[in-house]
Amino acid sequence: MTKRKLSPAVVFILLCSLQPQRLAAQESTVYASVLSSKLFVVGAANPNTGLHYQHPSEDTTWHHIGAARIRAFGVATDESSKGETLYIASGNGVHKSTDGGTTWRITTGWEITEVQCVTPDPGNKDIVYIATAYGVYKSTDGCATWEQMNEGLAFPYFTQSIIIDRSDSKTLYCAFEEGVYVSHDAAASWKRTGLHVANTRVVVQHPKDPKTLFVGTEDEGLYVTHNGGKWWSKTEAGIDHTTFYAIAFDPNHPDTIYAGGYVSGVYKSIDGGVNWKRKSNGLEYQTIHSIAVDPANSSRVYAGTIFGGIYHTENGGETWKSAGLPGAQIYRIVIQPN
Repeated sequence: MTKRKLSPAVVFILLCSLQPQRLAAQESTVYASVLSSKLFVVGAANPNTGLHYQHPSEDTTWHHIGAARIRAFGVATDESSKGETLYIASGNGVHKSTDGGTTWRITTGWEITEVQCVTPDPGNKDIVYIATAYGVYKSTDGCATWEQMNEGLAFPYFTQSIIIDRSDSKTLYCAFEEGVYVSHDAAASWKRTGLHVANTRVVVQHPKDPKTLFVGTEDEGLYVTHNGGKWWSKTEAGIDHTTFYAIAFDPNHPDTIYAGGYVSGVYKSIDGGVNWKRKSNGLEYQTIHSIAVDPANSSRVYAGTIFGGIYHTENGGETWKSAGLPGAQIYRIVIQPN
C-alpha cells in the first residue's frame, strides 16, 4: 500500500482542530461551595446546594458533585493530587472524595457539625485541620479520626478560617470570634496574636512573604501585619466599608489584592494593601463572601455573592458579569490549576 503524505495545509488544519481540546485540558477547575439558594420555582425541583464546579470556558454552566442539598460552607483540594482529593466543609461534617468527586464519604461523627473551613496540609496528605462552630479539630490519619485542638483558646466558638503557614507547616493562624490566634506546634496549643479586635472572619497569608497576613473583620475593617501577627495596622485608604468576609492575593503579582464583604462590592489594591479602589462595575449583588484569582490567568477573578451567585471578571476587576448559579449563597471559591 502506498502511503499518502499530508500536505502542510492539511496538517495545519488538523492541528488547529485539536487546539481547543488541548486548551480545555489545560484549563483550571473552579469549585464553589453553595450554602443555600433563593432560586425556587413552583412545581420544579429545588436547586442543589453543596459543591459545584466548572471550567472557565463553560461560562455560566456548573456541574454539581457530592451530596445534594447540603449546607456547604467550604471546599478544599489536595493540590498534589491535581483535584483527585476533594473536601467539603458542611453543616453535617467533612465530606471527602479521593476520585475527583465520583464517590464521597462523611469522615466525621455526630459530634462534629457546622464545619466552616477545611484545610489540608499541602506537605502531608494525612494531616487535615477544620474550623468549626466549636473550635479546631485535627486529623493525622487522612480524616479517619479527629481530635479537638482548643488548648489556649479562651473562647473557641464560631471559628471561621484556618490557614497553614507556607514556610512552616507547624505554624497555623485561625480567625475566631474574639480575634486571630496563632499556633507554633501544629495546633497543640494556641495564643492570641497582637490584634485586639473581635469578630474576625478571614485570615490570609501573602504568597511570597509568610510574615505578612491580612485579616477581614465584622464592623472593624481590614488589618495587616508584616511580622507574623505581633503588631497589626488598619488598612483603610480608599475603603468606605467595615465588614469583610473575603480577601484574595493574585498569586502571580502579590502586590495585587482583592477584598469584599457586606454590601461592599469588590475592592482592589495594587500596592500591597496600602491603597484601595472599589471595582464593582457590573456587580448586581454587592455582598461578597468569597474571592479567588485564577493562577493560570491573573486577569480572571471570581467573586461569590450572597444570594446572587457567582460573578467573574476577565480584566482584573474593571468589569464583572454573572458566571452562573443565580440565587445561590456562595461561601467559598477555590481554583485548582490543571
